[in-house]
Amino acid sequence: MQRLYYLGAFIIAIVMLTSCEEDFVFHREAFNPKIVVNSIFKPGEKWTVHLSTSRDILSKDSKIKPVENAVVIIKEKTTGREIFLKHNGEGVYSAEYYPPLPDKMYELSVEVPGHKTIKASSRAPKKANIVNISTDIIDSRIATVQFQVKGDESQYLIWNYTGSNNGNPYSSNYYGMPNKFISDLLKYNSLINVSNMLMGMTKVENDAFTKNGSFTSAFIIDNENDADSSNGGNQIQGDSTIVYKKYLRVVTASSELYNYYKTVEKFSQADNHNSSFSTTPDIYSNIQNGLGIFAGYTEELTEID
Repeated sequence: MQRLYYLGAFIIAIVMLTSCEEDFVFHREAFNPKIVVNSIFKPGEKWTVHLSTSRDILSKDSKIKPVENAVVIIKEKTTGREIFLKHNGEGVYSAEYYPPLPDKMYELSVEVPGHKTIKASSRAPKKANIVNISTDIIDSRIATVQFQVKGDESQYLIWNYTGSNNGNPYSSNYYGMPNKFISDLLKYNSLINVSNMLMGMTKVENDAFTKNGSFTSAFIIDNENDADSSNGGNQIQGDSTIVYKKYLRVVTASSELYNYYKTVEKFSQADNHNSSFSTTPDIYSNIQNGLGIFAGYTEELTEID
């Protein structure tokens, strides 16, 4: 028995002495930052394009930097008219003349030294034809709204309810930043009184009930909080001089903006972004030779009782 004990100890010692550790060195190509384009537009507003560089997520010293030496041109495809954007600082380029028109295709071209020409195209669709809006009060706090969409069923529509008052009017100027636009929509998604309708999706993917272009969903009647939460204001409750209004807001999105919105929504809902087991969806981009989004949309507000 004692001999077996010593034999076992000898074998373990030999294994420990002859075992080794191996270091694996991670090799990768040198990081080359890409140009990131962020620009959304709607009819009547000035053109705004934000340009920056991507950063290396594996380097703590890598930073996102504004691109300040670009030549940015937007061309209306039908007429060939070119709009030259001026750099305002911090990678923001804009032009106030020839603002976007509905249902016109625009092509973005960006020239940055050391990079290939960056291009993207999109349009701001025509407004949806919303008809037959009706409201039914269920009780003191809950109401339902029904409406119909006439016309092009291929449109991508995103809708929600919003509020405002004379002391805090409604505003949806996102200054060309898609993240502000998406954050606004995702904010409404977190409220139980809001549903989004997305045309072109299956019934399972729709957030609202639809039949032959007719839609209906409920919202909570909460004038003070709705006005405040919509625009970030602080109002004095009970002030009789404040007139509260409720709106049905319908966004007609280009296919580019719709795809971007849906992938960001899925990305925000996904878990384990930094895990090797992650199935995190990619964020949609229509930028050639770069990253980001260039996309148009229109919106319409209809007051509801």
